[in-house]
Amino acid sequence: GKELEEKLWSRIERDWQRLRNGVEQYRRNTGRYPTKDEGLQVVVDAGLLTGQDLLDPWMRPYEVVTEGQDLGWFQILSWGADKVKGTDDDLSPSRHFARGGRLAEDMVVLEAKGMLARPGEMKKAALPAPSPAKPEGEEPRVREYFPETLVFEPALITDERGKARLDLKWADSITKWRLTSSASSIQGKLGSKTVGITVFQDFFVDLDLPVSLTQNDQVSIPVAVYNYLKTSQRVRLELQVEPWFELLDDAAKEQVLDENEVSVVYFKIRAQEIGTHGLTVKAYGQEQSDAISRKVDVVPDGQEQLFSVSDRLNADLAKTLSIPAEAIEGASKIFVKIFPGIFSQIVDGLDSMLRMPFGCFEQTSSVTYPNILILDYMRQTEQITPEIEMKAEEYINIGYQRLLTFEVKGGGFEWFGKEPANRLLTAWGLMEFDDMSEVYEVDPDIISRTQRWLVSKQEANGSWLPDENYLHRESWGRIQASELLPTAYIAWSLLETGYRGDALERAVVYIRENLAKAEDPYMLALCANALVAYDREDMSTTRAFEQLMETKVEENGAIYWKSDIPTVTHSRGKGADIEATALVAGALIESGRYSEVTNKVLTYLVRSKDPNGTWGSTQGTILALRAFLASLKGSVEDIDATITIRINGTEAASFRVTPENSDVIRLVDLKEFTRKGENEVVLRFDGQGSSLYEMVTKYYLPWTGKATPSEELLSIEVDYDKTELQTDDLVTCGVKIRNNRPGIAHMVIVDLGIPPGFEVQAPDLNELVGREIERYSLTGRQIIIYLDHVEGGRPIEFSYRLKAKFPIRAKTPTSRVYEYYNPEIGSLEQPIEMVVR
Repeated sequence: GKELEEKLWSRIERDWQRLRNGVEQYRRNTGRYPTKDEGLQVVVDAGLLTGQDLLDPWMRPYEVVTEGQDLGWFQILSWGADKVKGTDDDLSPSRHFARGGRLAEDMVVLEAKGMLARPGEMKKAALPAPSPAKPEGEEPRVREYFPETLVFEPALITDERGKARLDLKWADSITKWRLTSSASSIQGKLGSKTVGITVFQDFFVDLDLPVSLTQNDQVSIPVAVYNYLKTSQRVRLELQVEPWFELLDDAAKEQVLDENEVSVVYFKIRAQEIGTHGLTVKAYGQEQSDAISRKVDVVPDGQEQLFSVSDRLNADLAKTLSIPAEAIEGASKIFVKIFPGIFSQIVDGLDSMLRMPFGCFEQTSSVTYPNILILDYMRQTEQITPEIEMKAEEYINIGYQRLLTFEVKGGGFEWFGKEPANRLLTAWGLMEFDDMSEVYEVDPDIISRTQRWLVSKQEANGSWLPDENYLHRESWGRIQASELLPTAYIAWSLLETGYRGDALERAVVYIRENLAKAEDPYMLALCANALVAYDREDMSTTRAFEQLMETKVEENGAIYWKSDIPTVTHSRGKGADIEATALVAGALIESGRYSEVTNKVLTYLVRSKDPNGTWGSTQGTILALRAFLASLKGSVEDIDATITIRINGTEAASFRVTPENSDVIRLVDLKEFTRKGENEVVLRFDGQGSSLYEMVTKYYLPWTGKATPSEELLSIEVDYDKTELQTDDLVTCGVKIRNNRPGIAHMVIVDLGIPPGFEVQAPDLNELVGREIERYSLTGRQIIIYLDHVEGGRPIEFSYRLKAKFPIRAKTPTSRVYEYYNPEIGSLEQPIEMVVR
């Protein structure tokens, strides 16, 4: 009955949480998650779980379901009382759950499992009929819609009987979909269910396309042919010839397949035209036919060059943007972004940050932060809709759960969740959890225990010492009153999060007594934020702002501050200037002083946006976005204007911006009109208010001789033990990362390109975690390696293997190393040609 069902759901949820806790403790102990192959048994072997923990209510082992290479995220599945997988009584907690206390609503998520058919493995489901054999004059329908997530419906309202209908367009994937739904009743009761939906047809083809190719790569595209008919059939395969590639083979091939036979046919092509293209193959059978089309990116064989200019737009303006004559043909373009207001900058910042690596605590928190800012702003201005609210809360929930995994035993947080905890990183996390609690339900104990942990680390004189474990003490050891910086940072965090007590009083006294020693604007900006949060009218607060006004730099209508010391995240140079300036902007806005200066400071931040849509690093980006949001003060932006974009005398776009659509970013691609040499871009502004703009110039230059590693501050060398091999052969890739300067490079990212047509042997990378590397993540194009630090004169070396999947002559993507918080410090490894026969 109903009571038994609720008990089962409760049991499944408890078991899942217990298993997750065991996995997270394993990660804290070892520095890595269990691999997919190791499963939960390795956690049992480590004594963190028992064998009983792995059993469902019917004493059968839970099935562990994960989409990744490790158990950083996983679900558990019980096959239910009937012990048969895929039936109605299967039980699994949902990743996506609705919040209690609302009207009855369901959340439905349908995701592809990526299952590849094998003989005798699939059963037919009642789904759309397969493409027929080719009658005279009739073509098979082309399957070309292959989303990983078919539908995400955050607010499906049921009728009074709890029933709802959702109509959707089915995808073209031959796969097993996982339908996950969760619901909450008006009484706050929760329920969820996961079922499998198999999509199948008796005859079909599939393409194993590389994610991307480099211009002039040669590849033999494998076309898998599946015949599950109860009879053999002759099949004619035709590759649809397109202008973007040169066919190096026959465009049509024939095969005879027996019943339940799977075969493969290759079509050899050379990629020529840059861009995103479709590759279409049609298979005409005597009984049934099929057709499929998939996308592939063809990238230029050269080094990308990006330049941008950003500023306010409240009158007509013109800019001249140049493309050099030696730029690779067909790969150059100019595009313009129009941001009607500050809020659209935050939206753009969110989108841009999702493209950045986020494997550690600070990066994960910063990628989550824009959703918090968006939700807070839209609620303040009463612009929120249920759909936006549910989606933002879902992303925040995912970030919140992940952030908790970085908490160190005994208190505090660390970049990768290892002991000892880092005081300054913990202070940053505390502010985010507090901001998050304004828009999302956060466990209050997280905030209070983190505050207590920070207070427990305070010195008797009211100060906090720089962290030794992340070498802040080394970085700031030569600064006068080096304790002032961490003291101001932590005191600001405690004040922002509502802490009150003697520890805070002592900290403020320490800051006031040592304020004159804050010679660097970054340190002074932190002091100003702490003092204005404590008492904006106090003389010490006024003195802090007076000192800042004495050190400001004003150029061309913008004001900023230059910092000569590393920041909390070890940013230097322009990255440190951006962080310092954004911190000053926040303090000025909070104080309500120097309004003319504040506007010019925000202008500097607008102009400092990079071509990727961020402010260099996650820390600088979030500090800038927080300052922009604070400048709005809950007001709705007021603009009513028509903006026209012209390039080289031709009108490319014209549109009207109003308060109702001020959150919408306009991106205008001017590639069609871009030419080598000088390009004049004119923006015409006709109306009231103001907006912001960004112009980006993008082109590629042919590769030149690579600088020797000693000439680069941070260098990378990538070597393959062979560059000519056979299909299914393994090749070993060796990587050497070198810091060619005294001292330490912190938070280093290694972005390794995966050659097209190769498969990374993930177990090799798993063995490196906790030794040579902190962690890694895999995408279709790259391996992203996270290094805590690289010492000068002590290179880090490691290797891993790749498997050749099919014949190809192609260049590897570029590989890159860089400091995460100083991305300008780094270097590229040029592509290497690989030949698979």
